Amino acid sequence: MKYEEIRQYLKQNPYCFRTLREREEEMNNRIMEREGKRIYFAQASNRYHDENMRDIEL
Repeated sequence: MKYEEIRQYLKQNPYCFRTLREREEEMNNRIMEREGKRIYFAQASNRYHDENMRDIEL
């Protein structure tokens, strides 16, 4: 892509390179403004896939 094409793409899609954490924070801020509640997103954990914890069963 050329520089001008990238600039146009980013103007059309300004949020395409944001991280998941940033998107979650923006969603929480919007909900807080409207309803006064906070959303708690589930976070993935590698707890059950750790080799040191083989005794934990799923």
